[in-house]
Amino acid sequence: MYIYIEIEDLVANALIELLEKKGKREVLFKDLDAYGACVVEALSSDGETKAALVVSRESQMAMIEDYTDMFEAFEQDGAKGIRLKDGISSLQLWERFCTSLSMKVIAAFRSERPKRALGV
Repeated sequence: MYIYIEIEDLVANALIELLEKKGKREVLFKDLDAYGACVVEALSSDGETKAALVVSRESQMAMIEDYTDMFEAFEQDGAKGIRLKDGISSLQLWERFCTSLSMKVIAAFRSERPKRALGV
């Protein structure tokens, strides 16, 4: 089975974890890269599933433009990232981006190693 993880799925799940566990509303792209790599590894660990991230710097910026109601770009000490706009809740992220994901994908996003990559 092939599973493709889109940038929207990655950002939404990372921000849900960060918001719920640490109250953080932003994530650096370098941390998203590490989180995504761990999610792909978790999905592929059964030997039957092949997972891939569909993520590029261009897709990251396009996502911010496509969802200006929810996200904005930011920079911290020269490192770029994405920030959740004020008033947006983890429930809103879940309803908009996660309800169409399979339980296997959700479990991978919520597993320990990816969460550690985010620092939660």
